[in-house]
Amino acid sequence: MFPSSSSGVSPSSVVDFLALCRNLKTTKRTGWVRRGVCGPESVADHMYRMGIMALIAPDIPGINRDRCVKMAIVHDIAEAIVGDITPFDGVSKSEKSRMEKEALDHMCKLLGGESRGEIYRQTCKTID
Repeated sequence: MFPSSSSGVSPSSVVDFLALCRNLKTTKRTGWVRRGVCGPESVADHMYRMGIMALIAPDIPGINRDRCVKMAIVHDIAEAIVGDITPFDGVSKSEKSRMEKEALDHMCKLLGGESRGEIYRQTCKTID
Protein backbone atom coordinates (compact mmCIF):
# COMPACT_ATOMS: atom_id res chain seq x y z
CA MET A 1 0.00 0.00 0.00
CA PHE A 2 2.71 2.48 0.96
CA PRO A 3 5.68 3.08 -1.28
CA SER A 4 8.62 0.88 -0.43
CA SER A 5 11.96 2.21 0.68
CA SER A 6 13.34 1.17 -2.73
CA SER A 7 11.17 3.91 -4.26
CA GLY A 8 13.11 6.50 -2.28
CA VAL A 9 10.14 7.37 -0.09
CA SER A 10 10.42 6.84 3.61
CA PRO A 11 7.42 5.67 5.60
CA SER A 12 7.76 8.82 7.71
CA SER A 13 7.34 10.97 4.56
CA VAL A 14 4.13 9.14 3.73
CA VAL A 15 2.93 9.72 7.29
CA ASP A 16 3.85 13.41 6.93
CA PHE A 17 1.80 13.58 3.71
CA LEU A 18 -1.19 11.96 5.41
CA ALA A 19 -0.83 14.29 8.41
CA LEU A 20 -0.96 17.27 6.06
CA CYS A 21 -4.08 15.83 4.42
CA ARG A 22 -5.66 15.59 7.87
CA ASN A 23 -5.59 19.41 7.96
CA LEU A 24 -8.27 19.35 5.26
CA LYS A 25 -10.71 17.95 7.81
CA THR A 26 -10.36 20.97 10.08
CA THR A 27 -9.98 23.70 7.45
CA LYS A 28 -13.44 25.18 7.10
CA ARG A 29 -14.54 26.53 3.73
CA THR A 30 -13.96 30.25 3.92
CA GLY A 31 -17.08 31.29 2.01
CA TRP A 32 -19.29 29.37 4.41
CA VAL A 33 -17.57 30.88 7.44
CA ARG A 34 -17.87 34.43 6.02
CA ARG A 35 -21.58 33.93 5.45
CA GLY A 36 -22.08 32.72 9.01
CA VAL A 37 -23.25 29.26 7.98
CA CYS A 38 -23.75 27.14 11.08
CA GLY A 39 -21.51 24.07 10.98
CA PRO A 40 -19.62 25.02 7.82
CA GLU A 41 -18.22 22.18 5.76
CA SER A 42 -14.52 21.48 5.74
CA VAL A 43 -12.36 21.32 2.64
CA ALA A 44 -12.25 17.53 3.14
CA ASP A 45 -16.07 17.43 3.26
CA HIS A 46 -16.16 19.32 -0.04
CA MET A 47 -13.57 17.08 -1.71
CA TYR A 48 -15.33 13.93 -0.54
CA ARG A 49 -18.73 15.13 -1.76
CA MET A 50 -17.28 16.11 -5.13
CA GLY A 51 -15.63 12.68 -5.41
CA ILE A 52 -18.94 10.93 -4.71
CA MET A 53 -20.74 13.18 -7.20
CA ALA A 54 -18.17 12.32 -9.87
CA LEU A 55 -18.45 8.63 -9.05
CA ILE A 56 -22.24 8.45 -9.33
CA ALA A 57 -22.65 10.87 -12.25
CA PRO A 58 -24.30 9.30 -15.28
CA ASP A 59 -22.11 8.19 -18.14
CA ILE A 60 -21.44 11.07 -20.50
CA PRO A 61 -19.73 10.39 -23.81
CA GLY A 62 -16.19 11.79 -23.85
CA ILE A 63 -15.99 12.18 -20.07
CA ASN A 64 -13.47 10.04 -18.20
CA ARG A 65 -15.10 9.21 -14.88
CA ASP A 66 -11.87 7.99 -13.25
CA ARG A 67 -10.17 11.27 -14.08
CA CYS A 68 -13.13 13.22 -12.71
CA VAL A 69 -12.99 11.30 -9.43
CA LYS A 70 -9.24 11.96 -9.15
CA MET A 71 -9.78 15.65 -9.89
CA ALA A 72 -12.48 15.88 -7.24
CA ILE A 73 -10.28 14.24 -4.64
CA VAL A 74 -7.13 16.28 -5.24
CA HIS A 75 -8.35 19.60 -6.66
CA ASP A 76 -8.05 21.37 -3.29
CA ILE A 77 -5.30 19.26 -1.72
CA ALA A 78 -2.84 22.18 -1.53
CA GLU A 79 -5.29 23.87 0.85
CA ALA A 80 -3.95 21.50 3.50
CA ILE A 81 -1.01 23.91 3.63
CA VAL A 82 -2.22 27.27 2.28
CA GLY A 83 -5.80 27.22 3.55
CA ASP A 84 -8.98 28.03 1.64
CA ILE A 85 -8.10 31.26 -0.16
CA THR A 86 -11.01 33.01 -1.85
CA PRO A 87 -11.07 35.95 -4.28
CA PHE A 88 -12.13 38.13 -1.32
CA ASP A 89 -8.96 37.44 0.69
CA GLY A 90 -6.87 40.08 -1.08
CA VAL A 91 -4.51 37.50 -2.59
CA SER A 92 -3.93 37.90 -6.31
CA LYS A 93 -4.71 34.98 -8.56
CA SER A 94 -1.04 34.68 -9.50
CA GLU A 95 0.07 34.70 -5.84
CA LYS A 96 -2.56 32.11 -4.92
CA SER A 97 -1.37 29.96 -7.81
CA ARG A 98 2.25 30.33 -6.71
CA MET A 99 1.41 29.44 -3.10
CA GLU A 100 -0.62 26.40 -4.13
CA LYS A 101 2.08 25.22 -6.54
CA GLU A 102 4.70 25.50 -3.80
CA ALA A 103 2.45 23.56 -1.40
CA LEU A 104 1.73 20.92 -4.02
CA ASP A 105 5.44 20.59 -4.82
CA HIS A 106 6.13 20.01 -1.13
CA MET A 107 3.38 17.39 -0.88
CA CYS A 108 4.57 15.63 -4.05
CA LYS A 109 8.12 15.56 -2.70
CA LEU A 110 6.84 13.74 0.38
CA LEU A 111 5.46 11.07 -1.97
CA GLY A 112 8.71 10.66 -3.86
CA GLY A 113 8.74 13.59 -6.22
CA GLU A 114 7.75 13.38 -9.84
CA SER A 115 6.90 9.69 -10.06
CA ARG A 116 4.46 9.53 -7.17
CA GLY A 117 3.33 13.13 -7.14
CA GLU A 118 2.75 13.63 -10.84
CA ILE A 119 -0.91 12.56 -10.63
CA TYR A 120 -1.58 15.41 -8.19
CA ARG A 121 0.42 17.95 -10.15
CA GLN A 122 -1.20 17.05 -13.50
CA THR A 123 -4.70 16.85 -12.06
CA CYS A 124 -4.39 20.21 -10.34
CA LYS A 125 -2.85 21.80 -13.44
CA THR A 126 -5.90 20.91 -15.52
CA ILE A 127 -8.20 22.63 -13.04
CA ASP A 128 -6.48 26.03 -12.94
